[in-house]
Amino acid sequence: MKRSVLSLMYLIQGMRKAGIDVDQKLQTIGLRIDALDATSVIHPSLEWDVLKVIGHDVPPEQGMFIGQHYALAGYGPLLMLLVTSPNIRTVLEQGMRFQQLTHLTGQLGLDFREHQAALCYRPQNINSPLGLLLAQSEISGTYKFIRDLYKMMGLASPQIQIELPFDLPSEAQQLQVYHDYYGQQVSFGAPFASFWFEQSVLDVKIPSADAMTFNLYEAKCIAELNRLNADETVPSLIQRVQDYLELQTGVMPSMAETAQALNLPERTLRHQLQQLGSSYKQIREYIIKDKALRLIEYNEYSIEMIAELLGYSEPAAFNHAFKRWFGQSPRQYLK
Repeated sequence: MKRSVLSLMYLIQGMRKAGIDVDQKLQTIGLRIDALDATSVIHPSLEWDVLKVIGHDVPPEQGMFIGQHYALAGYGPLLMLLVTSPNIRTVLEQGMRFQQLTHLTGQLGLDFREHQAALCYRPQNINSPLGLLLAQSEISGTYKFIRDLYKMMGLASPQIQIELPFDLPSEAQQLQVYHDYYGQQVSFGAPFASFWFEQSVLDVKIPSADAMTFNLYEAKCIAELNRLNADETVPSLIQRVQDYLELQTGVMPSMAETAQALNLPERTLRHQLQQLGSSYKQIREYIIKDKALRLIEYNEYSIEMIAELLGYSEPAAFNHAFKRWFGQSPRQYLK
């Protein structure tokens, strides 16, 4: 299934704040973080292609710092659903139910032992540098999310014992970095990440609980999940190019940049599109036309602003293109 591009955006922002020059890497594939369309969705295969570019040569240990910059705001309607839940048990259940609306690429679960319970996280892959980088980021971000969520709900954070699926650091200085962030109750070498706490925590009532608001945002989360699940088929090359161009407002990436993002030689991309009866130019124009209609029908932007969002240097050029596509000017279309 596709995912919201917000997940990628928050990872990129986290990398920025952790001191990684991610913007230069994005430039090689024609993407600008400040121009990404926050309403777009991305197929996991394309997201992985972008991640390989921005994660190249980034030490996996940096992931712990990247995850610390994830923000609650990035969780949208899911955040409101969680903070209006009746108790912590419901928060965990809904978090697992709507995990696809989070930044996580792995799998959440619950585990129990004696008088304890744990929120568990199984990373997708920790056998490659990029997979390990994502695991570090997502586990660190999950821990931050737990603490920030408790603060937002007006609750004191419970005592948590943390098990990490990483090797015990060989250097005392690096081990201290983990202790500074996760606390002294952290251990290494586990098969997956676990955040253990007393089972009684599950029954703690949430001060901001509100049944009406909970039901409202539950419906919003279901609708968003349905949107992401609308097309679960493996995307064709044409669809992959369309998905990539959909990500960004303003000037579209070039064919060479798009080919690099999709891990294809430019000549191969051109040839394969020709075999499919299409071309990069046709796909690019299709995306611009579709975005133009959506922005105009949204009725919130001026023609001048829409022209800028679509990468036109001046409104007259956009007006000319729009009339060529639809037989009338943008203002005539609105009447």
